[in-house]
Amino acid sequence: MKTTSLLTGAVFMLLSGAALAAGPKQVDADQASSLQAMGTVQVSGIAGSSDDAAHALKAKAAQDNAGHYQIVAMGNAGDSSLWGGTAILYK
Repeated sequence: MKTTSLLTGAVFMLLSGAALAAGPKQVDADQASSLQAMGTVQVSGIAGSSDDAAHALKAKAAQDNAGHYQIVAMGNAGDSSLWGGTAILYK
């Protein structure tokens, strides 16, 4: 019984990770020109690197059921390791 629930939990975790990995696709300005915008998302105070902020933007795009997103701003304040960014979401 314990083996079955552990296996079920492991499969669920793998599928959840795969869903986020296969989630919205990042596009550039040229690709976005043919898509319908549906809003923006922002993140701030993300510890780590610009990659961590980009992952946070992708996660927010996935939460909003966006098919695509374009990162339009990314940065950190001075010598801070806290990052922020903005992305436009597309259907």
